[in-house]
Amino acid sequence: MSQENVVEPVGQFGRPRGVLGRLAGWLMALTNRPLNRWAVEVLEVRPGDHILEIGFGPGHLIQLLAERATEGFVAGIDLSEVMVEQAARRNRRTVRQGRVELCQGSVSSLPYEDGRFDKVVAVNTFQFWPDPENDLREVRRVLKPGGTLVLGLRLKNPARRFLGGLGHTGDEVAAIGTLLAEAGFTGISTRGYQQGQERVAYLVAARPLTG
Repeated sequence: MSQENVVEPVGQFGRPRGVLGRLAGWLMALTNRPLNRWAVEVLEVRPGDHILEIGFGPGHLIQLLAERATEGFVAGIDLSEVMVEQAARRNRRTVRQGRVELCQGSVSSLPYEDGRFDKVVAVNTFQFWPDPENDLREVRRVLKPGGTLVLGLRLKNPARRFLGGLGHTGDEVAAIGTLLAEAGFTGISTRGYQQGQERVAYLVAARPLTG
């Protein structure tokens, strides 16, 4: 077995690679499905929206966003070449149409101009951001004044059968809210969703109209 496939399974969710990465993509598509549906609801996607997803994984949320932003544009950035390939297959039609663009890269250096997007979303990936304080400032840069950021944060729940020990505590969610404020976001609020043993907090914040 090649070295790239001998990777701690949990680490594969941060940057999937090789055979295990393809399996991680399948698991993410399955386990994040309700989180992605709720994220679309929180984002209140409009037909003309320009939206960026950070850490799109297998591309399920990209697909949902493109179905609603029919006159807009949906972009995604992900560290993993394997996930770019999976998401491109899932979204091949809208990629060909030029309505979806998928890039390999990091949240720390987004390949977009200032004020490019109406909305930015990241679901169950914030824990993998390499430099959260500066990364949030980079996200703020590519948002239009008045634009919206949504962070979907899976909450810890030991009763959950699969990966129940992973996720954020309430205190950690509050700390991320503080980071948002320090990065210059305003109007910060939290929306909670629960389905069975799955509990998720969505932090919603805005780039100010000025500054």
